[in-house]
Amino acid sequence: MKFCFFMLSVLFSLSACGRQPGSALPPLARYDSIGTGILQISFTEKIPLYANAGDKTPFDTLAVRQKKDGSYAFLTKVLKTRFAPYRFFEGDTYETGRRHINMGLVHFSPELQFRVVEAAKTYFRVVINEKEKLTCFIRIQPGYAVYETMVQKDLHNSMPANGKKGTYNPNWYLYETWGNLLQRSAIVHVKPDMPLFESPGGKRIPFPKRDDSCDDCFKVGEVRGDWAQLTDREDYGRKKKPYGWVKFHNGQTLTVAYAEFLYE
Repeated sequence: MKFCFFMLSVLFSLSACGRQPGSALPPLARYDSIGTGILQISFTEKIPLYANAGDKTPFDTLAVRQKKDGSYAFLTKVLKTRFAPYRFFEGDTYETGRRHINMGLVHFSPELQFRVVEAAKTYFRVVINEKEKLTCFIRIQPGYAVYETMVQKDLHNSMPANGKKGTYNPNWYLYETWGNLLQRSAIVHVKPDMPLFESPGGKRIPFPKRDDSCDDCFKVGEVRGDWAQLTDREDYGRKKKPYGWVKFHNGQTLTVAYAEFLYE
């Protein structure tokens, strides 16, 4: 009986080590804190998902495929409805894209963002399910470009000029810290009752009074640790004095809201 129990244990272990995509969801570690930033990945190749950093076989793969109506599907064999990252959007269909363009907007592209809890040289640990705070590992594949800012990615992948060879790489990772993401955002929204300080950890100051009572009119200037400096979003030359500093997260969530792009 003991021998049979031992053999069953060994077979179970071998089965778990050789788990293939499409099998049951393995135990995934949870993470409740805000993490370090946001990860975006190109859609050109399937994305293997690992339960642990040292696993040789992914427990699932994510494939992003365009549908007949023009929008995109996020396909997994194991996670299925439990695939719930920080932000994902299937993009406009051909029809909704035409309507948005006629309204003076744009055809909205698909979007996929993961919240990162650990960024290492060979992998990113991300939250794959925001409702249950489940995490997994995405390994950095050979030949992929890794960018730290949107500007760096756009410059590297810009069209070549004057006959120069281009540097476009269709396979890439864009990992932005929360600070970098807030600094490039078009608008940062801050509630009027949020504490504002003259410097990080310094003296508290009154929230600025604006003629238009606009609390969506901020951008982020400098970032120091957990602190973000608020500036006027229309002061492109940075001639106006900054409004002050806020703590942009509480350890669990962001305390400010942001919009990456504007469509006016």
